[in-house]
Amino acid sequence: MVKRRKQEQVVGVLEFAGYDSDDSTFKQWVAEHRTQNGGSIRVSKGATGVRVMFGREADMAFWKARFETEVKARKSRAA
Repeated sequence: MVKRRKQEQVVGVLEFAGYDSDDSTFKQWVAEHRTQNGGSIRVSKGATGVRVMFGREADMAFWKARFETEVKARKSRAA
């Protein structure tokens, strides 16, 4: 018998610098994504932060926009 592995199509990968998989903000993003989309992402540790692999282009664009607005908000709070 041959064992088969489930192959997921990866559309793109984003790495969120400065975030850890245990970060409360990141956990909230993942929880929101899973309730809305059914969890079509994979999370791993990257070189500078959390690496997220996406199965859909729209999910990747949404996460990228969310991260950019969060970075802008952090900069405005620091200034």
